[in-house]
Amino acid sequence: MTKTRISALAVLVPLTAAAYAVLLWITAFVACGISGCSGGGFGTAFSPGQAQVGLLVCGAVLAPLALLLLHRQPRRTQLLGTLVLTVSGTVLAMGLTQLGPNGCPLGQGRATAGPDAFTPGASTCDSDDDALRPR
Repeated sequence: MTKTRISALAVLVPLTAAAYAVLLWITAFVACGISGCSGGGFGTAFSPGQAQVGLLVCGAVLAPLALLLLHRQPRRTQLLGTLVLTVSGTVLAMGLTQLGPNGCPLGQGRATAGPDAFTPGASTCDSDDDALRPR
């Protein structure tokens, strides 16, 4: 490794970690609202669609790091390495936020908000199997 690459990594790794942490916090906030997924205080406010996008963005923020580490490798290796790191980052974000691939907290499924909701027909999360309707 050259000194330039080492200094680039010394800058890129902390920046990537900081960006990942900020995006993870934003994703958790968007997924469950200000009271968190437990529902204390103001209650839950689920946004599973936005949470899925946030999880993917958390994984994608790691792509520049993979490209820097694999810059001398063939394009196929770069693409595969970037894809593996992006998927790993997404799975790690899911584990840290305790969100499933559907954007809802673990153990809950996607549902459609009823007519008495603040935004009727919107996508939300619910643990009641009778209330769940595929969206």
